[in-house]
Amino acid sequence: MIELNNVSKLFDQTRAVDDICLTVQTGELCVLVGTSGCGKSTTLRMINRLIAHSAGSIRIDGRDIERIDPQQLRRGIGYAIQSTGLFPHWTVARNIAVVPRLLGWSAARIRQRVEELLQLLELAPAEFADKYPSQLSGGQAQRVGVARALAGDPDILLMDEPFGALDPITRESLQNELLRIQSQVRKTIVFVTHDMDEALKLANRIVVMDKGRIVQQDSPQALLANPANAFVENLLGGQERGLKQAGLLRVAALMQTLATAAAAVDGPRIKATDTLRQALSLMLWHRCSSLPVVDEQGQQIGVLQLDALMSRPE
Repeated sequence: MIELNNVSKLFDQTRAVDDICLTVQTGELCVLVGTSGCGKSTTLRMINRLIAHSAGSIRIDGRDIERIDPQQLRRGIGYAIQSTGLFPHWTVARNIAVVPRLLGWSAARIRQRVEELLQLLELAPAEFADKYPSQLSGGQAQRVGVARALAGDPDILLMDEPFGALDPITRESLQNELLRIQSQVRKTIVFVTHDMDEALKLANRIVVMDKGRIVQQDSPQALLANPANAFVENLLGGQERGLKQAGLLRVAALMQTLATAAAAVDGPRIKATDTLRQALSLMLWHRCSSLPVVDEQGQQIGVLQLDALMSRPE
């Protein structure tokens, strides 16, 4: 869906992006990560021509973006940013409807799309459609920003630190919301963050950038298992890599079913859908070496042993 071939960006004599090659597959959630000033946001903004690239080529669905009218290009790409960029004097509904109006949709179709997106983002249309941005919490405003980015039903969604200014609880909630939405609509998403935990949670593939170059790109699991150099290893958390890897695996993958377990166990319960990192935390906190595993209804379906965590395959 997106191809960057030998792309560079110079600001005067400063090389912000240096000869990068990147392909983002259709339906992929690709996360660009790195320290401040590494070129990740510049790379994102070159895709929708908010910033012009200095060298190389960028193609979307096989078409060179320089041969596409910039306004037409941007109307076909969703864009969500940290500050939301909502127009303060417009209602939520009107903010969401910006791109569909520019695309010439009928009033009835726009109204239906606004209601559909508010429901998708779990914002009741009757309650939120006529509110103004100043009447929203930070998390609600960010949800509206995501809804506006999706409004024209674009194939591509670009997201630049969209949850960076939110408190940890709201941020986690919106990360979960994005994963839920992506499982339903399967957009091609390029997501920029400096938070490696966020990248590990969201990405199908992580692209690590440093000083304008791509130093490594791979799945979260592969990246944790084989960092290319000390910079990537430190970015991944150094000695905490084991915990971060455990955060990617689910209890269900290592639990014993009740039929195969030696015996049912008592103690703090863990859901089969929780992560091994959460399970390990419970074991450490309660000083136990096994946990009863339950389903979404709270019924015990298995047992997780500490030994299983220690002997899990690479």
